[in-house]
Amino acid sequence: MEIKAIFGILSSIVLIVGGVPYLRDIYNKKVRPHVLSWIGWSFITAIGAFAMLASGSEWVVAILFANTILCLVIAVYSVMQKVGIWSASIYDFIFFGMGILGLILWQVIGSPIIALIFAILADLSFGLPTIIKTFKSPDSETYFAWLASAISGLLSLFAIRQYTFSEIAYPFYLFIFDFILLLLALKIIKKKVRA
Repeated sequence: MEIKAIFGILSSIVLIVGGVPYLRDIYNKKVRPHVLSWIGWSFITAIGAFAMLASGSEWVVAILFANTILCLVIAVYSVMQKVGIWSASIYDFIFFGMGILGLILWQVIGSPIIALIFAILADLSFGLPTIIKTFKSPDSETYFAWLASAISGLLSLFAIRQYTFSEIAYPFYLFIFDFILLLLALKIIKKKVRA
C-alpha cells in the first residue's frame, strides 16, 4: 500500500475515533451541537468529496467521506437525544442561507477552482453558528473531538498526491477550521480576547 493511501486512511480513522467521545457526550447531554452546522457540513463535504474525485484526487478525499458520515450521525443523534440546538436567531438562518447559496453557486459555475472556493465558503457559512456558539459557551463542545479533527486534517495533507490548489484547499481549510474550534473549546481564544 502506498504512503498516500496510508495517510488518507489514517486521517479518516483519527476523525472517526475523535467522534466517539463526542457521541458519548451527546448521550450524556454534555454537549449541544448546532444541528444546522452539522447537517450543512454533511452535505457540503459529500459534494466536495465527489467533486475532488471527479477532478482526479484520490486518498485525500477519504477524510471528506469520513467527515460526511460523522457529521450526519452527530446531527441525527443530537436530535434523537434532544440536545441539538435549533437556534431561532436570524444570524443562524443567514449563515445557513449563505451555505445553501454557496452550494447552488458551486453547482452552477463550471470552473472547478471557483466551485471549490464556493464549497469552502459554504462550509464556513455552515460552521459560523458553531464557532459563535462555542465562543459564547466553550463547554458546549468536546475538545477531544476537535483535537482529533485537527490531527485528522493535518494527516490528510500528507495524502495529497499533487500540491495544487484544487487538491490542498479543502483539507487545509478543514485543518484550520477544526484547529480554531479546538482553541475555542479549550477556552484559549476566549482568554486571549478577554485579556
